[in-house]
Amino acid sequence: MAKTVIVKKTSLPDFLPHGWKKEVANTLGIHINTVTNALKAGKGSTYERIKFVAIKKWGNP
Repeated sequence: MAKTVIVKKTSLPDFLPHGWKKEVANTLGIHINTVTNALKAGKGSTYERIKFVAIKKWGNP
C-alpha cells in the first residue's frame, strides 16, 4: 500500500523582508545575482529552489 503524504499549502507574504535575496543566496550557497537572474527568468531548477527556501522561511500557512 502506498503512503499518502499531505503537503500543507503555504504562500509567500505580499512583501518579503529587506535583504531576503542575500539570505536565500547564503542558504543555497549561490551568488545574489544568480537569485536575481532566476527571478527574472521565472523558471528553472534554481528558481524552484529559491521559491522553496523562501516559502520555508517566510511562508504563511
